[in-house]
Amino acid sequence: MTVQRWRRAAGALMVTGLVLAACGSDDDGGSDDSTAPVETEAPEATDAPDATDAPDATDAVSETTEGEDAGGGEELALEGDVEVAEGTTLQLDDCPGDWDPFQGVDGDEIRIGQSLPQSGALASFGAIGEGIQMYFDYVNDTDPIDDKTLVLVTKDDAYEAGRGVANVEEMLDTEDIFAFAHIIGTPINAAVRPITDEACVPQLYNSSGFPDWGDPANYPWTVGNILDYSTETNIWCDAIVAEYGEGAKVAALYTNNDFGKTYQRTLAECDVEVVQEQLHDPAADNITNEMTTVISSDADVFVAGVTGAFCPQAIGAVAASEWRPEFYMSYTCNNLASFIEPVHAAAITLADAGTPIQMTIGNKVCGDPAYADDESTQLTIQILADYGNVTCADGSYSTGVLYGQLIESLLRSAAAMPGGLNRVNLMAATWNADFTNDNFIGGKYATDGVNDAYFSEAAQVKAIVESADGALTFEDVGDFIDLEGQGGSFGS
Repeated sequence: MTVQRWRRAAGALMVTGLVLAACGSDDDGGSDDSTAPVETEAPEATDAPDATDAPDATDAVSETTEGEDAGGGEELALEGDVEVAEGTTLQLDDCPGDWDPFQGVDGDEIRIGQSLPQSGALASFGAIGEGIQMYFDYVNDTDPIDDKTLVLVTKDDAYEAGRGVANVEEMLDTEDIFAFAHIIGTPINAAVRPITDEACVPQLYNSSGFPDWGDPANYPWTVGNILDYSTETNIWCDAIVAEYGEGAKVAALYTNNDFGKTYQRTLAECDVEVVQEQLHDPAADNITNEMTTVISSDADVFVAGVTGAFCPQAIGAVAASEWRPEFYMSYTCNNLASFIEPVHAAAITLADAGTPIQMTIGNKVCGDPAYADDESTQLTIQILADYGNVTCADGSYSTGVLYGQLIESLLRSAAAMPGGLNRVNLMAATWNADFTNDNFIGGKYATDGVNDAYFSEAAQVKAIVESADGALTFEDVGDFIDLEGQGGSFGS
């Protein structure tokens, strides 16, 4: 397909699938695989700049527009059934007998826990925790929340659910955790949700697009973060059908866990013909055999529901073959430096053939030349340099800065509520969020209980191409899709 045809097809994107994806139920919602993303110390900050010289966090990062009113103007109860948002009730009398809504913030610290892969096939995501720590150090130096020190406790789970469970249980027992945030991986989050739910401890911003996280009616202590994978797949589906018509031949590769199977289930409902699909072991060293089978299909379209080290492997395999399908890849692969630069030549080979790698992306990617002069990106670059002595050469660090900003926004909103910073106010702030962050393409980030249980509902299909100076960059495909507030909740 020529580049011109590719752009025309992408321009025909329909958006009905976005709303339907978030509201639809899942026949296999639980984790059916024991894998997904060793205790480590939080990275130490390098010599910090004077606070007077640092950018203003509240001006350049994220602005809460209605957080002070989350949960209403009166102080929320800390016992009984407390409705923190529409259809979202915390049943506090069911919490453990020693449950304390102020645990982890009753002193001079705000203690946040995180389990993530710092080893194994998805170890590249481990730098996200380091990026969060860098941002926490920046906030502590420039504008502390409630005059307390943000503390991040991280543990390595190697993208194994069993280790993630052990990490969370240990942190609950020994680390005085106020809330968990940005636990990475669908199977990990699915495995720990019953534990945090029973403990009545917030599990915020699950770093996974599994649709189940938008279910405040049944799991009010847990919320997701990124665009859900079924919505992402429906965007692809609309584009495929617009270009090739119903019955288009599609080949697919999925990670064999709930992450990959969400893509699989959603694509099965699309008006296409899946002529070949392969599931790969998330703990495998490579996907050579699976890609050989997929390539032999000679399908019109290739869908890659993979992540981590398997992103460059899939790109390299397609480029090394004669197969040139329309190529859609999970946005979890959008780290240009870590996942695409190692196969730079392969990516550009596909782009030059008119079949570039396409992803559905909601945030500005640090390291993309398109945002070189962007103020929010410049702040991220400065924080990485000042507090970690690193650059956007590893995009996971900058993702951590963004994730730290999101945690900050909820904590500041909760601290401003009557009664101050406690777990009940934090969940009220979570399910009534309304703030902006300039690192998002659309800016807006909001929830409204069961009316809108998904933070991220805006996206832009982008293709990986080469800039004039030879750097990898994203090029917009079609229109920006913004359905903020229309997601509903899981199973509604």
